Amino acid sequence: MNQEQTKKVTKVLKIVLNVFFYSVVVLLVLFSFANMKLKQKDDIANLFGKGFLTVLTDSMAGENQDSFTPEDIIFVTLLDDESRQDLEVGDIITYFSMSIPGLNVQGFITHRIVDKFSEGGETFLVTQGDKDNAPLDEPINIKDAIAVYNSKWVGAGNALKYLQTPTGFATFVILPVAIIVIVEAVFLVRTIIIVNNDKLKEKMISESSQSTFDVEAEKERIRKQILEEMKQQEEASKTKP
Repeated sequence: MNQEQTKKVTKVLKIVLNVFFYSVVVLLVLFSFANMKLKQKDDIANLFGKGFLTVLTDSMAGENQDSFTPEDIIFVTLLDDESRQDLEVGDIITYFSMSIPGLNVQGFITHRIVDKFSEGGETFLVTQGDKDNAPLDEPINIKDAIAVYNSKWVGAGNALKYLQTPTGFATFVILPVAIIVIVEAVFLVRTIIIVNNDKLKEKMISESSQSTFDVEAEKERIRKQILEEMKQQEEASKTKP
């Protein structure tokens, strides 16, 4: 590989690394910003009302096109008082529960609405998982619906869960960023060295040119001096009797 090809490969590699580096930085900033917005444990990290959730159980593993499994990531839209009124049977919603069935821990439940009714001037929703023989959930007030399901990313759940572990985060976030920072530092140092070398060469060439000019000027001065002395001697000889 000649020098020109090496320069091209280096330039392409630098562009790719820069794109990857700034993409990671932007993603980290966005996710950090989303998590900074969380005020309490039953909030969903989101940007502009759009959020995502990992699936903890297989309660929604059904035959419907919008069913999902623990191997998936689901994307949701946060609800407000107005959009909650548009919820209908068949929609999939997310709400916070003090006890997730099968896990006995607090967290989000994302199930399908199977009934909607009013009682005492309040609207209630009954949800259920898509899995065969899934039990009905306890009715919730419509005001407790936090988000509505939009779409899913099939197979990305396990990757995200691993990424959320200390090992996964260090391997796929911290390590790549550290490598990119080191590479960027190497490129920066190399660029500084090249620039300094170019400046040094320019200075040496300039000093050399100035030295050459000074030598030539001195030669010219001596030549003129000699000619002047010869002229004076010639004139002096002519004036002698």
